[in-house]
Amino acid sequence: MQLLVSITGSQKISLPMTIVVCGIAKMFVGELVETARMVMAERKESGPIRPCHIREAYRRLKLEGKVPRRSVQRLFR
Repeated sequence: MQLLVSITGSQKISLPMTIVVCGIAKMFVGELVETARMVMAERKESGPIRPCHIREAYRRLKLEGKVPRRSVQRLFR
């Protein structure tokens, strides 16, 4: 809830809005894991997904335009 408040800037977050955001996040994570599995298959690797697979999957999704861009600049790097 606090994350939604900080993103939207509104103190009133309805339950349906929370459910929608959770659904979108779940879909994104599913897409990320699916792409990471494809990366593993291309590299002929097996076993658990490693951070290098997640990073490559994120990079590919970003190139495809499936990662939302930041609307607010980061404070720290």
